[in-house]
Amino acid sequence: METQATQAASAINISELTPEQRRQLMADLEAEEQAKKAAEQKLKEDYAALKNDQVNETFGRLRMLEIGIKAEKTDIYEQFQTLMAMKMEIFGLTDADIEMQQSHTFTNDAGTHSIILGSNVIDGWTDEVGIGIDAVNKWIDAKITDPKAHGLLKAMLKPNKDGVLQANRVLDMAKEARKIGDKELIEWVVFIQDQWRPVKTSTYVKAKWRDTNNKWQWLALSMSAV
Repeated sequence: METQATQAASAINISELTPEQRRQLMADLEAEEQAKKAAEQKLKEDYAALKNDQVNETFGRLRMLEIGIKAEKTDIYEQFQTLMAMKMEIFGLTDADIEMQQSHTFTNDAGTHSIILGSNVIDGWTDEVGIGIDAVNKWIDAKITDPKAHGLLKAMLKPNKDGVLQANRVLDMAKEARKIGDKELIEWVVFIQDQWRPVKTSTYVKAKWRDTNNKWQWLALSMSAV
């Protein structure tokens, strides 16, 4: 946007000005340019100050919310320990059984509200899992001649982008091994499955309820869900 001095300069013939008028015009242009820069700098400083205050204030609120959520989750888990112990006794479950079952759902008598306690896990394997993978791959190379079937079977035991074997793909391999019916293949796939050592990364609490249409709805316990 042109300033007043710039507009004035473009509206007159510079060659017609006296030296004094030219100096005054240059001074006016310089002053307006400095004022423009000062306004821009002030806006940047105001933005930086507001950003700093807003980030610090919001972070503090979210930090308190995080502390509150952690405390609530800890309290809920402690409150459900009695129910978990009774469940183990009623159904004859061991600690290993509870650990393997990654989530536990508790529903009220009316069937309208449920609380789910669970664990997020990632796949983990013993060092010996590679022995089974090599054996299965050798079996595939020796026994499967169809290129498409060969590629599909090989892909089931291929690690993901993080270099980790995926348990769900091993389950797919187990299904295929049973279909094929080869004893050696089945035994090696079972060997691989026995090497699975899931790693618990975190625990969670979820809650759901039935709406007026008798459909389950989840409580929005995450900021991304509301």
